[in-house]
Amino acid sequence: MNEKDLAAQPEEAGQDPRLPGPHEDPRRQEGAEAQAAEGPLAPHAQGERLKAPPPAPGGKLVSLKGDRDFARLRKGKAGRGRYVSVKWLPASELRVGIVVSKKVGKAVVRNKVKRRLREILRRLHLPKAHLLVVASPEAREASYAELFQDLVRALRKSGLIQ
Repeated sequence: MNEKDLAAQPEEAGQDPRLPGPHEDPRRQEGAEAQAAEGPLAPHAQGERLKAPPPAPGGKLVSLKGDRDFARLRKGKAGRGRYVSVKWLPASELRVGIVVSKKVGKAVVRNKVKRRLREILRRLHLPKAHLLVVASPEAREASYAELFQDLVRALRKSGLIQ
């Protein structure tokens, strides 16, 4: 059968040619359309859920970037604990580099140690300095409390905190 043989049926005026699907909200008012956006952002983009999360205790840590920053810290003041060693130099802002080598463990373990160290550093409210924290392989067995005590001990030995 060819298409030209089919008779075209005129649509009835006032009938919605679109069939409602199961995904539509049955409580929605008939003919309710989304309002046009005014200004640079749509109305839904200005809602509560798009706001930034509240800052963590002590604020967000700024990372050391680049080989130059890490190389400069070799001449810094050092302190060592059982699980971590630290080096720091005075600076205009607090920047932190955390080094966890593959000797500590696989990626999951290394990331766990990094997350713990980052949270400890956030809670300490450190003075302005460039700080390098290097985790030893024994850090994988350390609890959060042990890492906290050890990092504070290393920072005291280095002279960054009292």
